[in-house]
Amino acid sequence: MAGIAITGTGAVTPVGLSAPASASAFRASIARLGSLQAQEEQGPEGTVRPQTGGRVPLEWFDGGPRLEEWPGHERFEVPLPAPEHLLIENGTERLVRLAVPAAVESWQQAVGSRMPPRDWGLFLGLSTEEDASAELHLIENLKGAMSGFQPALTEVVADGRAAGLSALHRATAAIASGRIAGALVGAVDSLVRPATYDRLVAAGMVKSQVNDRGILPGEAAAFLVLEKQPLNGQRLAMIQSSSIADEPTAGTDKPNQAQGLTTALRALRTSVSMTELPLFICDLNGDRYRALEWGMALTRVFGNLHEKPDAPTSGEFWHPADCIGDTGAASGLLNCIWAVESLRKGYALVNQVLVWGASENRLRAAVMLSNSN
Repeated sequence: MAGIAITGTGAVTPVGLSAPASASAFRASIARLGSLQAQEEQGPEGTVRPQTGGRVPLEWFDGGPRLEEWPGHERFEVPLPAPEHLLIENGTERLVRLAVPAAVESWQQAVGSRMPPRDWGLFLGLSTEEDASAELHLIENLKGAMSGFQPALTEVVADGRAAGLSALHRATAAIASGRIAGALVGAVDSLVRPATYDRLVAAGMVKSQVNDRGILPGEAAAFLVLEKQPLNGQRLAMIQSSSIADEPTAGTDKPNQAQGLTTALRALRTSVSMTELPLFICDLNGDRYRALEWGMALTRVFGNLHEKPDAPTSGEFWHPADCIGDTGAASGLLNCIWAVESLRKGYALVNQVLVWGASENRLRAAVMLSNSN
């Protein structure tokens, strides 16, 4: 796996419509978590049950919000309906609108206007909710946006929060084995779609006045281009190692002892030279049990390592959910993009950044990134 370069990045998030803009907003702790106004429901006696999350302002890809006038409503003092651009649709089309701009951004940075490579793969991470027709619709739209890209290998991992990192793991394995020379790897999810949001509420997972340890849903798309021999010589960062594992207690009544995450992190630890704690970027999202799982795995795997004296970020862990909410299957690759930008621009202050993710089900995954020097 050594020597696989990241040569392109693309992202669409609530705080940025490109990878650099999103990473800069994360670094500045700029948050865009607000009312999902178009989805709020009227409760008893006219009260409103608020819904809060991180919405990507996709209207800016279409020229920005449009001014809507409702003279009749104002005349009769009827509450104005939510602006049309705030409406969030169910289904796959929302994912397509998120994914295509992020994929095009990464593709243009790495491949540009050259002919689409014939010996490349397409790897996609999605939530467990997406069915085969949704996967096919996304893939066809992505291929069309890449000037007719016809991948030699296509794989979809529909496995939740760690799906993007698992897709990256599969892509690096395929490149390292010589099956393909490069890959477009992406992940997209939207937890603010009405049906998904309602499911999370029904499961007691959303933060509210009665649940202060829940999550705030968000949405995002993130894409990376991976190459063994970069077409344009550009290397934004290097992939040192990646790993996946299963958490055996997931879906059972047994307590989570972080066996899966420990296994994934230990695989990185044994395959990569480490003398100090790296910077960690992860998908911690406000859920108490995920924090406990991480604490156990961190102690077991890295307990004998110390912070790098001249690097304040050594041993720190960053999580974009503070800024944009939980982005589901997109979170792992989005964290990788922040890692790439922090290494490329130097504010990581260390040479290694470890990204990890954990799905609601069994999947656990991790990747170690380093600067391109």
